[in-house]
Amino acid sequence: MKAIILKYFSSCFILLDIDKTQFKKKIITKLSTKIDANVQLLKSSGYTLSSVLIIIHFTDCKPKIILTKRSSLLKHHKNEISFPGGTFKETDMSLLNTALRETKEEIGLNIHSNEIVGSFHTVRTLTSNFAIIPFVTFQDNLRKTKILIDEVSEVLDIPIFDLFNSLNNNFNYKNFSDSYAFRYNSEIIWGATARILKQIRDCFY
Repeated sequence: MKAIILKYFSSCFILLDIDKTQFKKKIITKLSTKIDANVQLLKSSGYTLSSVLIIIHFTDCKPKIILTKRSSLLKHHKNEISFPGGTFKETDMSLLNTALRETKEEIGLNIHSNEIVGSFHTVRTLTSNFAIIPFVTFQDNLRKTKILIDEVSEVLDIPIFDLFNSLNNNFNYKNFSDSYAFRYNSEIIWGATARILKQIRDCFY
């Protein structure tokens, strides 16, 4: 059995299989610390470049993760659950700047580049030809999110281990072998977002 560790953080207790320091370490050891992706090299792959921000925070003394529900009016991936982020623009200069800009535009969170601890492996979408780099930040406290543009219909703030426990390894989409799904309430999280979540979950199991 796993040991349950009780730790004290910022005037509150957190009950987890591991404490906050161990939690962060398990993720950081799996990340690439090279956050300046070679945009020109990625462009040569023929994919549309994009990036997202994985925001893991401990505001309520347990690790939670921020996801968004995309608007029904969007051309691609309407009504799907995703991380804040979007498509690279030349004015961004880097894919990290894309993720930071889009996060601020979508949900009003101003995350700085020095708060990024690394990135997970690039993920390709199954249907829309996007290559997505997922950057990671840890926040001890997170101010309230605010939807600022019509691309997002809802912000989801989810206990991360609840999400991990909802993994469906048998989810199939057009016979893609790396298709997974997670569930949160009535929402099914699949596609590129689920494959990014699977990378995070694999840090612990």
